Amino acid sequence: MPFLWFFIFSCNSNKKGMWVLDSEHDLTPDQITKLDSLYKSHEKKTTNEIALVTTSDYGKDSTILFFAVNFLRNYGVGRKDINNGVVIVFSGKKHETFIATGYGTEKVLKDEIAKKIIDSLMIPNFKESKYFEGIWEGSKAIINFLEKPGNEIK
Repeated sequence: MPFLWFFIFSCNSNKKGMWVLDSEHDLTPDQITKLDSLYKSHEKKTTNEIALVTTSDYGKDSTILFFAVNFLRNYGVGRKDINNGVVIVFSGKKHETFIATGYGTEKVLKDEIAKKIIDSLMIPNFKESKYFEGIWEGSKAIINFLEKPGNEIK
């Protein structure tokens, strides 16, 4: 029921400090808290918003790409005035992951860089069923990249 997931995320997102939606139940509560704290710390430092969604079903979307982009747009991840959002989507069931960026973010975090993060840090962990480790390493790489001097999103 993807619409229920979106409703839960929408109600619990930034207003209540929740940036992780583990619909696939791949993460422990402690892992969710750790990721959420990482994303909140980055947001406080930069105003960039990062959300993680795990899902086994893309609902009405035909691909993970459309799911991620629609999630980013429909739930306002990132500040509206600068479009500085990032959505990481992971599906263990479908063996797929994707990083979607807002229009402002994509000027800095280009698709080639996101693909390199996925291929070099995330997928090797996912192949060993180390889902948290892959998501954590990918998230840290995104944040480290976006926090480098000169990579500010304006």
